[in-house]
Amino acid sequence: MKKHLLLIGNPDSNPSGFLLEFITCFQDDTRFDVRILAQQQTEGTFDVAIEQAAIDAAESVVMHFPIYWYSMPAMLKWWVDSVFTFGWAFDENGGCMQEKPFLSSVTTGSSLESYSPDGSNLRSLSSYLHHLERTAEYAGFNYLGVVATDQTRSEHPNESALNLKKAICDTLGISVTA
Repeated sequence: MKKHLLLIGNPDSNPSGFLLEFITCFQDDTRFDVRILAQQQTEGTFDVAIEQAAIDAAESVVMHFPIYWYSMPAMLKWWVDSVFTFGWAFDENGGCMQEKPFLSSVTTGSSLESYSPDGSNLRSLSSYLHHLERTAEYAGFNYLGVVATDQTRSEHPNESALNLKKAICDTLGISVTA
């Protein structure tokens, strides 16, 4: 049975708080294969064949990360640069991912409402992550958009993690519980 691949792109290899709750929500769900990318690197490099095999085996790919300066963390960008290679992710004929669903899941340090033309960030999260959308589409993925939560709310980390899991599952078209 194919699983949904959840890539955790937080550069901290020892998650705490919200991220620990979020990972636990998915590790307890047998429909998901959770890969904490900070734990997958050795001396700053990734085993590209293993990472590509995980994507190949997946039904869909969800890339979760905190917003760093309106983008993804450098470690995650390095992972994309390493794994999305010519001949595997794309070739002279275009993308090779055959419309595999791809979803961005992010956490922000400011309110979600601030990501709008009228908010303090002046643009939507989607506009800040347009480069990831284009990368996914260029590789042949079916980009499903962005789901997000912010860490400015007074919600308990468990509640916030469960809400983000629900948004991910809704976007993937699956139930929240197995």
